[in-house]
Amino acid sequence: MIETVFYFPWEVNLILFMQSILPGFIFSFFEIIANVVSKNVLALLFILVYLAYNKDWGKFTLLSLGVAGVCCEFVKVTVARLRPYAVVDKIKCIYPNVPGQNPLDFKIQGYSLPSGHSMMATNLFLAIPVYIRNNLYIALGLIGVLIVALSRVGLGVHFPTDTIAGFLIALVIILLLSRIFDRTEYRQYLYLGIVALSLVGIVFCPAISYIKYVALAAGISLGFLVEEKYVNFENPKSRRDAIVRVLGAIVLFVLLFVLIPKLAGKTDLVDCIKYSLCTFIMLAVYPMAFKKIDRDG
Repeated sequence: MIETVFYFPWEVNLILFMQSILPGFIFSFFEIIANVVSKNVLALLFILVYLAYNKDWGKFTLLSLGVAGVCCEFVKVTVARLRPYAVVDKIKCIYPNVPGQNPLDFKIQGYSLPSGHSMMATNLFLAIPVYIRNNLYIALGLIGVLIVALSRVGLGVHFPTDTIAGFLIALVIILLLSRIFDRTEYRQYLYLGIVALSLVGIVFCPAISYIKYVALAAGISLGFLVEEKYVNFENPKSRRDAIVRVLGAIVLFVLLFVLIPKLAGKTDLVDCIKYSLCTFIMLAVYPMAFKKIDRDG
């Protein structure tokens, strides 16, 4: 793989400026953001929305997260842009993308363009506001995305253009899905199309980091496909039902995404199974129990 180095002078100046004037507690806050705005946290949050609050909102946010993740990782691996601290000596890596690992091992840390955290923040703060077309929430969401983007720049792990690219990719996906999600007469074709296009991408980008995102997108899409055909659960009718669903989902999530992978070992194959099969179970199999656990069921 050919790694690339390119940046604008203003990007370096902005990073150095932030690292020179911001107090330590701001960087501690940035580190918290890095841990909270993560794939597992967002997946759990969106799954809970899907299972226990608003089914369509949950579907939309999970689909946008999966598709944007596939697109971002394809670009990231293909472009292979080195992170700022690897190309400019004065820039410090205050908190690496994968803590506890060598910041210069980009097979672990990932490359710089686009910013995955900015992509995920865009889904977190803007997916639902765009879907329901609420301008106030969109404005507030943009502030949240900006804070996350600045945190990635200040920590020295991304150039500003990385965060802009992550934001734009996610926003385009959200806008496209918002146009077709409710207008697709046969939604199964949308799900199958996402899986097919993601799999085709492996031919051009066979990197394991990309394949893991394909596994996630496939688990989400096939989960919705099976749920709509064979389960078709309804939104909870009471607060009690919602709470029970949430508690059950959290227990199942910890079991599937934390305990079983820990016992099975940290391997690429286990990660792919976790993102595909475990996601499928959460979205399509667990809802089969709602008729038993819901009071009205």
